[in-house]
Amino acid sequence: MRKEDGFSVVSFVITIAIILVIVGVIIFVGLKVINQYTEEDTEFNKTEIVDTLNNIVKGKYVLDNKYAQENKKNIEEIYTQEAVMQYLLDSNYIEQLKDIKNNPVQDQYFINPDALNSDIATGALKENGSEGNGTKIFKLKKVEDKFLIYFVDKYGNEEQLGELIMKPEV
Repeated sequence: MRKEDGFSVVSFVITIAIILVIVGVIIFVGLKVINQYTEEDTEFNKTEIVDTLNNIVKGKYVLDNKYAQENKKNIEEIYTQEAVMQYLLDSNYIEQLKDIKNNPVQDQYFINPDALNSDIATGALKENGSEGNGTKIFKLKKVEDKFLIYFVDKYGNEEQLGELIMKPEV
């Protein structure tokens, strides 16, 4: 009788160990799949941010061009880099980047994905470059005479995604 009791305790312990290994593998695979979908979402959002922002600028150009033609004005007087940036700020598509002391950083802006399109689900950063949780953000920065669009990961690494096309072809 004792031999049978010892055998059943050993088989019980082995069964529990096997179940724990299987549960561990399931959890590992599940986390890997979730992480993969999150990375694919970010990749999709990168191109969508650039395209959407450029389409907004193109729409402004079309409206300003129509206004200029109707009022017999020169488009260069109405449609300037400053006017485009002010339009993006006023429409809450971008927000002025601020340093640690809450001072505006010259020619650098956060892109507000929620204002561009509610389907671009990355969330916008409000100030100081972080919300304490390693948020990934999109940024617009003037380099020489161009405005470049960047993706900034939670470690502060910038990846250039494209350029804001200020003079769109219509």
